[in-house]
Amino acid sequence: MNSTYMRLEAVRLFRNKRVVIFSTLMPALLVLIIGGVSVGGDADAKKYVMVSMGLFGAMTAAISSGGTIAVERGLGWNRTLRLTPLSPAAYVLNKVLLALLVGVLPVAVTFIVGAAGLHVRLTAAEWVLCFAGAWLSSLPFAALGVVIGYLAKPDSVQQVSTLITLTLSAFGGLWVPVSLMPDTLRYIAKLTPSYWTGEVARSPLDHGHVDGQAIAVLAGWTLAFALIALRRFRVDTARA
Repeated sequence: MNSTYMRLEAVRLFRNKRVVIFSTLMPALLVLIIGGVSVGGDADAKKYVMVSMGLFGAMTAAISSGGTIAVERGLGWNRTLRLTPLSPAAYVLNKVLLALLVGVLPVAVTFIVGAAGLHVRLTAAEWVLCFAGAWLSSLPFAALGVVIGYLAKPDSVQQVSTLITLTLSAFGGLWVPVSLMPDTLRYIAKLTPSYWTGEVARSPLDHGHVDGQAIAVLAGWTLAFALIALRRFRVDTARA
């Protein structure tokens, strides 16, 4: 049941062209606009922009994927799930993994655009670590997308997801480096999961390795969102 359900969900998720296209094209265009125009010939700034926008694409895809849950709730799908062997934990885990899967494409396209369009040059290790960091760092947002899917209504879930994504991106340092922000905003930035995702994804550019502290913080955010999602699933199915 679990493998079949996950396979069907994967097909359905990738057919959601609005999520796939928006999360893929938007960060790729931003890389060309910001990296090609705003930062000029600064090679380090182009690297920063490319990795940040790859992360933004993965984060957008992960959070937006939660919209399918709101639709399922509106259709009464939870009533059907109560009659299957699928456990609440397995359901939430499947949704998180599927959202993470969708995030591969935005990161890949953004990195290709950065290499071909901005002539970003990294070592082989930096390419691998930055790609893995930008992609896997979207894990807490995949769990957050599940939470949003259970809290928002079907007709407003996309607007809520977009607002949360843009807010976290702005305050987390994806648009403007946190080092350039006022002191108050720097403090606020470190309270967001998006700040730590940026630290994970971009740390190979500065240190040659992934930031262990940032990974630990992201693990905490992921666990917290996953527990909330699990709780919301149980409450929602109990009402169904």
